[in-house]
Amino acid sequence: MLDVQYKGWLIEPQSYESDAGWRPRALLIFSTGGSTYEHRLPAALYEMHETEEQANIYSLQMAKKWIDDRG
Repeated sequence: MLDVQYKGWLIEPQSYESDAGWRPRALLIFSTGGSTYEHRLPAALYEMHETEEQANIYSLQMAKKWIDDRG
């Protein structure tokens, strides 16, 4: 899945496979004034998906919500 730009943030899905299924995770990157900020956003431990694609879709939704909640 490709990285997504959202409200000035770059969202990079980084879902990974575990014994229980695919775990959603995203890396969020924001650059301003010559500085770059990174935030890793893992899903709750119980959040598992059958495929990498499903986990990445969830990662994007989760990351967009996190950005929106920041105001």
